[in-house]
Amino acid sequence: MKFDLIKIHSKDQAKQLMQNIKADNIGIELMINKTINLSFLIYDCDFYIANIIKQEALSCGIDACVSKDTITAKTAKTDCLVFGDIKRLYKLSNKLKIQNFKDLRDLGEKINNQLDAYFGEFLWKVGEQVFDLKKNYLIMGILNVTPDSFYDGGKYDTVSKALFRCEQILNEKADIVDIGAVSTRPFSETVTLEEEKKRLFPVLEAIKKRFPQVILSVDTFNSSVAKEAFEYDVSIINDISGFTFDEKMSECILDCNYSCVIMHIKGKPKIMQENPMYQNLITEINEFFENAINKLLTNNFDKKKIVLDPGIGFGKTLSHNIDIIKNIESFKIFGRPILVGLSRKSFIGNILNKDVNERLFGTIGANIASYFNGARIFRVHDVAANKEALELAYQLNN
Repeated sequence: MKFDLIKIHSKDQAKQLMQNIKADNIGIELMINKTINLSFLIYDCDFYIANIIKQEALSCGIDACVSKDTITAKTAKTDCLVFGDIKRLYKLSNKLKIQNFKDLRDLGEKINNQLDAYFGEFLWKVGEQVFDLKKNYLIMGILNVTPDSFYDGGKYDTVSKALFRCEQILNEKADIVDIGAVSTRPFSETVTLEEEKKRLFPVLEAIKKRFPQVILSVDTFNSSVAKEAFEYDVSIINDISGFTFDEKMSECILDCNYSCVIMHIKGKPKIMQENPMYQNLITEINEFFENAINKLLTNNFDKKKIVLDPGIGFGKTLSHNIDIIKNIESFKIFGRPILVGLSRKSFIGNILNKDVNERLFGTIGANIASYFNGARIFRVHDVAANKEALELAYQLNN
């Protein structure tokens, strides 16, 4: 008797395996949620809450790991790792939702909502188009019209040079062109609003005339710039601050009905790399996302227009950046596609001991790792090379 060890990564994979076995279709639907295991790490539970979670998890046929001193109440607080298959995690969430303690009821509701979101559709609406990003991917080509960006500063800081670069990005089959007129590299100086507009709008006007079908994204954290960019058929606002640098930005997104990229950042670009610290990196990034998303959803904004970017290199150390890439799946709890912008960044140079001009292979490797960990939109300088690698990854994943 021969057999294979198999790790099931998705419901689609499980369904295909069962169909190959010629299982009953009703049976497949009943079994499929038992094939995938997930874990929830809950921080700082009161000991009695943790004991209830442990007992209820066991009653559902799964388990929870807590401090050894929880059962005897020698510890007041403990982290709690809950793990099991999806069907039983849903069962646990339903049992928690009827507990006497509000913290447990809220936890049960949140686990339920996050499971629903994690296995959602992952559609991104951009203008009249809808991108299905459950498995597919998009390439966002970088067009910096700045004199001081960390890699290509000064290369495309005239209209003619910017048009050349835009044509190159499109010829290499990028899906989106992301234009930035202000460098946000570590330790960069601020630029006046007038200077940003002076750099940006002539380029937008020229691109609109030359390439009327292109999907344009503007990399800005200024609501005034975002509002005027709407006149140039811009579809996406890519805000590195997640609406925290300009309190009017979320209002502008709503008024213009933009699609948007909400990026996490800790601090301002000039100081963000001065010893950034986190107590719980992934949790803090997700709390940041939740706050930004709620600013839009409370005003009936279409959630399908939102993409999330964990902000690699923006107030992060080398170990933070590595942890983000390893844990991209953790950001999918909002049911939104994840964008990564790691092209040629310093963490790649630190790992490989390579100068910025020698980081293409490292960028490709990090993007492929990010794809298999759940990222679906890739902001890159080198479109053709990354697209070729990601297309191979996509085909292998299907």
